[in-house]
Amino acid sequence: MGRFKQSTEKLVIDLLRRSGVPEAQLHNRMRKSGQGLFLLSIPFIIPLIILDHVSLGGTILLQTVYGVLVCLGVLLAFDEQEKPRR
Repeated sequence: MGRFKQSTEKLVIDLLRRSGVPEAQLHNRMRKSGQGLFLLSIPFIIPLIILDHVSLGGTILLQTVYGVLVCLGVLLAFDEQEKPRR
């Protein structure tokens, strides 16, 4: 999981650098991007809650997009902080 998180962070940082974000703001903007992805995932699950008869392909597609966006959003938005040792 650590390698996947590192590659995801590297990809997002590269995209942010290409868009002209200053180095000092990269970490903050990466966290905001993660929060945005997390919020963007919500519209993909709402049709499954509201509609009863969604085709199987549509259900699989919506659930897959929702899962990917939530996973990426959580990986980028929340930092792992080691607990201080006593």
